[in-house]
Amino acid sequence: MTLTQALRRKAKEDAEAVWQKARADAESHRAAKARAYEEQRARAAEQLAAVSAELARRANSDAERGARRILATSKAALSDRLYRLAVETLGGLRDSELFEALAAELPARVWERVRVHPADQSIALKLFPRAEVVCDPGIAGGMDVEVEQGRVRIINTLEARLQAAWPEILPALMKDVLEEMSHS
Repeated sequence: MTLTQALRRKAKEDAEAVWQKARADAESHRAAKARAYEEQRARAAEQLAAVSAELARRANSDAERGARRILATSKAALSDRLYRLAVETLGGLRDSELFEALAAELPARVWERVRVHPADQSIALKLFPRAEVVCDPGIAGGMDVEVEQGRVRIINTLEARLQAAWPEILPALMKDVLEEMSHS
């Protein structure tokens, strides 16, 4: 083999070695970039999952708050409706025995003014002969009495008693109504 041939062969081998190294470096670089890309994609996927989970948590929290608000509003409306219905039924309780019992609860005074339902006017005139009896159709039963030109006033009406007892009555009523609604 001649020197020229040997140099060509050596140059060819060296060139092949450079190309092999370049290909190996390129492949190594490509693999490193692929790993970096995969790691970045995995981090992005984790961040996306975290953001999605947070958005879902917020949406659920907002929905729960909205549901609680709607439930509270509905319960308040139901409570108001039940109270109005209870007030509307008070007139059916009115009778002379109840009126006399409510009057007997009053302190012994000469009452100046007595407000009563028009149906109770005659019994009020008998029980409070020295008082001005004022008819008020807004009173379902019982009386609203005054003395000393209104400085002393006692409201012993069915409405006042219902209002005082309502906080105790309402929970049982709500429970009954809600149970009845859940069975229908």
